[in-house]
Amino acid sequence: MRFSAGRLILVVLSPVIAAGFVAILLMLLAVVATEMATTIDIPYLVTYTGTKDPTGGGRILVIDGSWAAATALTGILTFPLIALALFLPD
Repeated sequence: MRFSAGRLILVVLSPVIAAGFVAILLMLLAVVATEMATTIDIPYLVTYTGTKDPTGGGRILVIDGSWAAATALTGILTFPLIALALFLPD
């Protein structure tokens, strides 16, 4: 197995890519919960509770989450990226 620069960069940046993916996913869910004024619950990870002001004012978003679970999810997503970088043929 040869290590090209592209493979090495992907292995080194896999945690950053996975963290970015998790962050984008969680931000999109926060927008949905806020705009729909609903509750989105992902067990052990995060709960978004969106509400609207009954007098026609603004929106409120309450976030209750776990940094440990988000870190674990990032780690779980990192390993397939590393495996792809190491074991896919050129």
